[in-house]
Amino acid sequence: MNIAEKRKILNIFTFLLIFSLILQSCGYRIYTKADLPFQELYFRNVENLTLEPGLQDKMRKIAYQTLIDNGFTLTSSASRVLDIQIKNYRLITLSEIGLNTVEYQIVMEVKAILYDEKGNKIKEFTPSSPFTTFFRTTRDLPNVIANKELAIDSLIRDICDDMVRKLIFDK
Repeated sequence: MNIAEKRKILNIFTFLLIFSLILQSCGYRIYTKADLPFQELYFRNVENLTLEPGLQDKMRKIAYQTLIDNGFTLTSSASRVLDIQIKNYRLITLSEIGLNTVEYQIVMEVKAILYDEKGNKIKEFTPSSPFTTFFRTTRDLPNVIANKELAIDSLIRDICDDMVRKLIFDK
């Protein structure tokens, strides 16, 4: 081995050592599927208790993908069953210019319920409710609707991420 190859190996080793020290000092840990409290889950129902149409469809789609991304196998024969309720949704005006709203706040409250195979409630939790997001927009209606949809998607992703954290780590 020549000197350039030795330096390259030393640099890679040094980088890996520093990276692992930083990762461990920040409290992060790499989890595998084996670290999950359970691996199979039946994602049964999303109930929209608000007047905002379509929230249940967005929640189902994003929650389904978030659960899969975090290592859960979703199957109807699983011994754990997850239901979600969207309890509250509010679109709040924050600021106006010339009688037109230009800044909004969206507040959403969600409850998740985990059951065992016999239908007994194991855990009921609210993913850090209420979740809040903000968006600004111009005066035209298509722009308001588009920005609102993007903000709702972002808010639901945050809710689902927190829900999965509580499923995995809260005892």
